[in-house]
Amino acid sequence: MKRQFINDIAGKFKTALKDDAGKTLAYVLWGDLVHVHETRGTLARVTARGQKGWLPKSILADEGLLEVYVIDVGQGDGVLMRTPDDAWHLVDAGVSNAMQMTKKGAANFLRWKFQTDLGRRVVHLKNLILSHPDFDHYGGMIDLLNGKVQRPERTFEVAVDNFFHNGMGRFAKAPKLGKAVSASTGPLPFDDYGVDEGGTFITELLEGKSSFRSPPRPFEETFAEFAALVGKVPENVSRLSQKDEYLPGYKPGEAPVSIRVLGPIMEELTGGRQGLRELGSESVTRNGHSIVLRVDFNKVRILLTGDLNTASQRLLLSYQPLPEFAVDVAKGCHHGSDDIDLRFVRAIKARATVVSSGDNEDYAHPRPRVLGASARYGRECKGVKGELLPPLLYSTELARSVKLSDVEAVRPRGGGAELAAAAADIKATERGARFEPLDEMPISTDLMYGLINVRTDGERVLCAYMKEGGKDFDVQVFRAGVEP
Repeated sequence: MKRQFINDIAGKFKTALKDDAGKTLAYVLWGDLVHVHETRGTLARVTARGQKGWLPKSILADEGLLEVYVIDVGQGDGVLMRTPDDAWHLVDAGVSNAMQMTKKGAANFLRWKFQTDLGRRVVHLKNLILSHPDFDHYGGMIDLLNGKVQRPERTFEVAVDNFFHNGMGRFAKAPKLGKAVSASTGPLPFDDYGVDEGGTFITELLEGKSSFRSPPRPFEETFAEFAALVGKVPENVSRLSQKDEYLPGYKPGEAPVSIRVLGPIMEELTGGRQGLRELGSESVTRNGHSIVLRVDFNKVRILLTGDLNTASQRLLLSYQPLPEFAVDVAKGCHHGSDDIDLRFVRAIKARATVVSSGDNEDYAHPRPRVLGASARYGRECKGVKGELLPPLLYSTELARSVKLSDVEAVRPRGGGAELAAAAADIKATERGARFEPLDEMPISTDLMYGLINVRTDGERVLCAYMKEGGKDFDVQVFRAGVEP
């Protein structure tokens, strides 16, 4: 079978995959990989999204795009990226499957993407990147590195070339983020953001595989499970900071895209040491020192921000020039938390902002203040026909939906007489829940994940998510690098 990709379909950017009778099986997007079985006249029989059907052969191309998938992992982050050199990279992976309401998480999506959609036996990542050591970012990596998913239970082979991290561990005893020293940095490059030269800096930092496999001090139990896998599965393990400037192998000229490392800020201390500044509480410090990546492809810039907060945004602005943060697409900081510095949002001025957030959480993310700021300080853009578009806002939580149905009947598991729904009551697991009539209680029979697709050829950017019907996509396409 020949591997080809969907082109821009004469400006439509999506098309229907149809069966022999002409019925629509699914829709495919600009950039999707297809496996071509045969051609007949103007049509090609292909496998796409795990299904066989027919497409116009005129829409097939040999080259793919830069693809970014903001995976719906609930309250957490998980971003899968394909660069045009056909390498795959994962930044964060949400919480573990066991903690997901559906028992499905990022590892399920990767298994489906590689084995069903791409037709590859092994889930092979060139780079696996943990922005910072919070469970809603590394928990899903435990499932991935173990090669196991649930509902249904399956195993798969996984290979990781490189694992990158910000240097912070999660130790069982204080100091839990690592030993720290009081020190000074000397003058900061940009001193307009209220960041002092002096402070407390974490100097006990993780480095390569051995620091995960045999840490200087015992880790917390869950992080220890994760660290043991990091010490075993990836070929190489390294720490990243702004001092690296670029992700290894993705400096300008080394690949079709460059991947800039803007954070965390590793500071030079008096006396010749380096450290990560304590930004406040342990959680604020962990979140604030997220790895920050900017992916540049021709005219297009995409920013991945982890869980940045006010303190870390001010630190970043104290070390990096404002233009470094201006992008076309940004992943919203910390699931839409309003712990932000508006000067940082203004610097990003994204044409599209994607927030990864979840249901059933206590944070009320995404917050109105950050949504308003992203729209207020985002840039207008031009559609492919020249039409003016406002800044776009996406949320995995808002894109997610469920299919609701009434219950007709129930039957005992393992066999037994069927019981009409009108004759049965049910009780939820929530504290204080009461029994309710089953026939008056709509139930969810399917879940439409709120995956946000971003595709670009370096000139145009597509943002899309699946509509509630489960086949078609809502698509917006705009030009990059063009001021309206």
